[in-house]
Amino acid sequence: MGQNKRYGSDVTDLAILDVTLRPEPISLTHQEVGAPSAAELFRVDPAPEPVEVDAWVRFPETAVEVRARAIAWTTRAVLLEFELRDGRRRRTWVWAGAVRRVQPGEPRR
Repeated sequence: MGQNKRYGSDVTDLAILDVTLRPEPISLTHQEVGAPSAAELFRVDPAPEPVEVDAWVRFPETAVEVRARAIAWTTRAVLLEFELRDGRRRRTWVWAGAVRRVQPGEPRR
């Protein structure tokens, strides 16, 4: 029997994120957002101009911090729009406390 020696890994953090982020993000309910009904979620006034933010987004497997655009908000929650490496655009509501405004020119963490 030979030895199994591993010299580094061919699996990167980005490859792991690709696998774990295939499902859709878990969005807040309309009650959590503060809308009286699900239909009211679509009547929230959009931001005059999207705001670049870093935000924690929950997926079924894990929570991930993403660079996103805040496109609408209430006093409790923020509607995010972001793309993952697969190029698909996703939207989800998250708690306002999970969002941090990005300063101009600030690099991704």
